[in-house]
Amino acid sequence: MEQKILDSSGGPDRPARHVGSRKRARAFPKGRQLETEALQEIKELLSDKPRRPDLLIEYLHLIQDRYHYISAHHLRALCEEMRLPQAAAYEVATFYAHFDVVKEGETPPPPTTIRVCDSITCAIKGAEALYQALKSGADPAKVRVLRAPCMGRCDTAPIAEVGHYFVDHATPKAVKTVVDSGKRRTDIPRYETLAEYRTKGGYSV
Repeated sequence: MEQKILDSSGGPDRPARHVGSRKRARAFPKGRQLETEALQEIKELLSDKPRRPDLLIEYLHLIQDRYHYISAHHLRALCEEMRLPQAAAYEVATFYAHFDVVKEGETPPPPTTIRVCDSITCAIKGAEALYQALKSGADPAKVRVLRAPCMGRCDTAPIAEVGHYFVDHATPKAVKTVVDSGKRRTDIPRYETLAEYRTKGGYSV
């Protein structure tokens, strides 16, 4: 039974009131609530992958690539699956420019993002003119054009990136061709695996 005490500290002009000895339980826990649909989508996306904390960035990329942004509900569901504090995952997701965290009520970005490198080398090679041309010619409902820091490809400046696909010696026409082609990932050349290297005598003395 709830015990009550009389609180008469209000003075003679204020009536005495009864104060419960226990706080009323919250109807919902503090923090962003977990959505069943978002949790199911994250479970399907991660499949049987391990839920290790060191894989957080990799899994954020999976969400970004699948939905073109990271919704607050998906981020909450990812934390549930990985048993991570929401604050920790939010700090990581908002630190990197390639992640677009969208809160409730915010408008998600369009499905395609073009990034134009604005480093010194690319600027000398005409990056600003490239940016302005792409910006003026893009449909904002389908494509957004952003400035981006150095992409490490100064030998082929100016550089643009469509999704994760790099366009070397970029021109408005070349970038548009990539956008229309649907390419969003850079082609990875054939490389020698560790097993192949060891088969050929790698690490042998």
